[in-house]
Amino acid sequence: MQNVVILGSTGSLGVQALEVLEKYKKHFRVIGLSANVNKTLLGKQAKKWKVKDSVLASESTPSALINLSTLEKADIIINVLSGIAGINPSLSALKAGKILLLGNKESLIAEGKKIMKLAAHSPAQLLPLDSEHNAIFEILQKFPQKKIEKIILSCSGGPFYKKTKAQLKSITVADALAHPRWDMGPKISIESATLINKGLELIEAHFLFNFPLSKISAIYHPKSQIHGAVKFKGEKFLTAYVSNPDMREHIENALLRAAKLQSLPKTFKKISESSLSKISTKTLAGIPLVLNFFKKNPTKMRAFLQHEEKVIQKFLAGKINFSEIFTSL
Repeated sequence: MQNVVILGSTGSLGVQALEVLEKYKKHFRVIGLSANVNKTLLGKQAKKWKVKDSVLASESTPSALINLSTLEKADIIINVLSGIAGINPSLSALKAGKILLLGNKESLIAEGKKIMKLAAHSPAQLLPLDSEHNAIFEILQKFPQKKIEKIILSCSGGPFYKKTKAQLKSITVADALAHPRWDMGPKISIESATLINKGLELIEAHFLFNFPLSKISAIYHPKSQIHGAVKFKGEKFLTAYVSNPDMREHIENALLRAAKLQSLPKTFKKISESSLSKISTKTLAGIPLVLNFFKKNPTKMRAFLQHEEKVIQKFLAGKINFSEIFTSL
């Protein structure tokens, strides 16, 4: 029986993590939960799972997420907190020797070198939850002897990929929150709609897989069935992880690996790189915006993320229009 703490349990990923855990009650026990502001749902989750230790961050000190009294008893920490609030808990979990299932990309964007150094002594201590990174991780686990030539992440394009610059100015908050494929929280929905999220994910992959950023790219794939692909040296075709756009599969992959249980059946397909579509950044400039800042200021990404969160909050509050997100960063 593995003891699990979920940081961010009332968000989209947290709710889905609990749905997956329902299938494995003989193997996992939820002993700690945290949320930001959703007190009602947190209370319902705590009651259902008989969790005595739960924290509402909005009514606590910032360190409360790190100091859950159950953390010492935890075997697995699932960090699906949104934004920079998740960085320090990731560091604390790894320092304490816990298995970290990471769905907080900001942890790697801001502290990639430190995070990976802490996890270096055990390759099973840090397991990615993002669908793209989990897909790449599973491909590499399937073919451990092969050498990587190129890593490719998929990108749905979000709701505005084919919009013109003129059309972007009239986009409402409701429009931007309506992602065509994924059910996500407001912050990541806006990041996805601007493609900022994909730029951050490329950096995340750079740290996770210790691979040059110049050899990691993203392709346009609106159906979101190819989650990630790897080109191995000496091979003509890419090896792709293919599945439906459902985060629960990737959460389940990571949980089963963390507990050393039998893994789910997976579909790996050989695909031609020429069949994939390159991403246009003419109107949605999120990817080059993020990558250019990282290349110039790799040690200042925490400050970038803090500023980015403020800009997104301004848009959500109706203080700036959608196009101004790019010019404000």
